[in-house]
Amino acid sequence: MRLPALARPAAGWIVVASLALAAGTVLQAQPVVFEWSAALEGTGTLIDAGAGPAVDSRDLLAADASLSHGLGSGEMTYSAGVGFFYIPQELLPGANPVDQILFYPSQLAVSWELGPVRTRDPWMKATLGRMDAREPTGLLLENPFALHPLQLMDGAGFELRYQEFYVSAAVGYLGLLDKRINRVLFTTTDFQELLDPSQYAAPARGLAIVRLEGEQLLAGQSLGLLGIWQKDFRPADPRFDSWYFGAMASGQILPFLRQASNVIVGVGVPSDGTAGAGVLLSSELALKLPGALLHETWLSVLWASGQGGGLSAFPALAGPPVSLAFDQPLSDVVKLEVGADASLPVQPSGALLRPALATRLILVPSGMVPAGSLVPMSGAYVGTEIEADLRYQAISGFTVELRAGGLITVSRVLPYVLLDTGVKL
Repeated sequence: MRLPALARPAAGWIVVASLALAAGTVLQAQPVVFEWSAALEGTGTLIDAGAGPAVDSRDLLAADASLSHGLGSGEMTYSAGVGFFYIPQELLPGANPVDQILFYPSQLAVSWELGPVRTRDPWMKATLGRMDAREPTGLLLENPFALHPLQLMDGAGFELRYQEFYVSAAVGYLGLLDKRINRVLFTTTDFQELLDPSQYAAPARGLAIVRLEGEQLLAGQSLGLLGIWQKDFRPADPRFDSWYFGAMASGQILPFLRQASNVIVGVGVPSDGTAGAGVLLSSELALKLPGALLHETWLSVLWASGQGGGLSAFPALAGPPVSLAFDQPLSDVVKLEVGADASLPVQPSGALLRPALATRLILVPSGMVPAGSLVPMSGAYVGTEIEADLRYQAISGFTVELRAGGLITVSRVLPYVLLDTGVKL
């Protein structure tokens, strides 16, 4: 039926109003949510790593924002984050003062997430963009002392959780990062590019990470498997590819006793074709201390070793150093640690003071001084390190931490002090 001329505008407005009402209903059911966070942190250190005490400072301003809305049965999120560092001690003589400043995008990603209605319901998430490269041991891709603790990469990731099982896969590229943020360095060319002021980007490398984990699968222990592939895409030699295969177990043995253990096998293949292999073992046993103030005492062991392929040690990725004073990768090293901590209530009400004390024995089984190290050694013995740590949290998001200690070697004591203050909104 053809509508009269006067009725057509009215019909048009009805259609527009109907569409607006439908759109409003959808937006009301799935609202757009904006979230943000910001952090300000200042870190100062005085460390003697063998060449005499050196003072360093670093200021960080970081911000993150996300916009999310419903899409289908899940939620779409757009995330962006930036980091701003001021690092005056890293300015070389004659260098441009602008190099004291590091500004970089820490996150620029879009993700779709299917959230569970109940805790045991299936959950999945797909992400595309710049993200943190995560692995569960904390020994390969996370360094708490780095400018950005987790290694960044540009790529895609997928995560799935079903009841007590979790599986994830991620693939990424490092060649678009600022070279000062990247920590995956293997060849002499890597380090030459790091010192070259005309070079901005990190080496052309790729990462692929696969994880499979299960929560409390056997006798209260959570178990996991890990695989990482690091690929060098540069056209010219020297190049370096590597693979990492790991197994993890952690959980309560008794109500007052817990353990966490990791074993990782690494295989490195330099461009000359001579393969090398290494192993990294870590284990921690922690005992709950009696009383309301005491927390835990622990014993931990770490051992890393390797041979062949031009490798004098385990081909580490971007993980933590052995310690503040012995600032070397987790390679060709044995570290034994005994420690204890406590939780003390202080003012204002709700604040927390957590003191800790640890002693470490550090050995290098090969007896060879690591490249660039000035720490005096006696055979395989590096030294015995004693460290006191004091962490004060006045309110949620505001933390002050003071770490002080020294590495006692056969010929001298290498002291260090670290003061870290931060607030997060």
